[in-house]
Formats: sequence, structure tokens, C-alpha cells
Amino acid sequence: METTMLCGCTQHHRINNIVVVQNRRAATGLSSRYPIPHRSMGRKQAFQTTRVWPLDQAWGVGVDTKTLTETLPQNLFAFSIVPYAGFLFHLTRSKQAPKLTLFGFYFLLVFVFATIPAGIYAKNVYGTTLANVDYLHGSAEFMLTLTNLFVVLGLRQAIREKERENATIDGE
Repeated sequence: METTMLCGCTQHHRINNIVVVQNRRAATGLSSRYPIPHRSMGRKQAFQTTRVWPLDQAWGVGVDTKTLTETLPQNLFAFSIVPYAGFLFHLTRSKQAPKLTLFGFYFLLVFVFATIPAGIYAKNVYGTTLANVDYLHGSAEFMLTLTNLFVVLGLRQAIREKERENATIDGE
């Protein structure tokens, strides 16, 4: 990889015959996510590279640890649906979970899939995260509270039924 300074504001890197422009603000973490045109390239302007997909930075030529650490929570959140789906599959298949508890675990998916568009809406309309928009965050947390209630009430009901069964067996 060649590095040459063409002007005081920009570094050019040639990677596989593609010129990539990195602005100094990007190196200091002050860059915006919008492309920054290079002044000296005339009509053929080169732009700062942007993220197309969260995982392309992890295996790309120029791995930026700041970008990687910023996208790691989103990637883990997206991947976490796989083990949770396996958990739901085996819990349903075992037929040992109380129906209300099983419903509660499935209702958690409603919470997850409702918070995704709510988070996007908060980012696009208010320019901030879901946690900073009170009515959206409160609605999402309410769904999570319902999920917890379903799980706990289902387990409570199952425990009480088992206690009644044990009391009738001991009383006979």
C-alpha cells in the first residue's frame, strides 16, 4: 500500500488500483458519514469510503478498530436471534413449559421486531437513539414488561399446580 501526501488535508492510498481518500478528520474521529470530495481531483472527485454493510469493515483491507467497535453491538444483536430461535424451538418441542410462559418467550420476538422500526424512526425523525425518545422508548419497555409478566405468571401458575398435585398426593 502506497501512501503519498498530495496536499495538507488528504492522504491517498492505492489499494488494488483504487484510490481511497481518507480525510484527516476521519483519522481523528471528527468526520461525518457523508462523502467528502477531494479538492485537487477536478471533475473526477474521489470520496471518503463509507460503510455499505456492517461486516465489510471487519474483513476489509483497512480495518478501523473504532468502526469495528462501533458496529460490534449491532452485529451481536442481529446474530443473537439464531440461538434464541433454537431455544424457542427446543422449548416448544419439549412440551414441558407452561403455555403462558411459552407465549411470553415468543412475545419477546414481538418486542424485538417492534423496537427495530422504532429505533429507525427515532434516528431518522429525531436524530437520536430510541432511548432518548421517551414515548417510543416507554412503549418498547412496556412490551418488555409484558413479556416478563407472561413468563413469570406462567411459571407461577405451573408451580402452584405442582404444589396442589403434591398436596393431594400427600393428603391421601
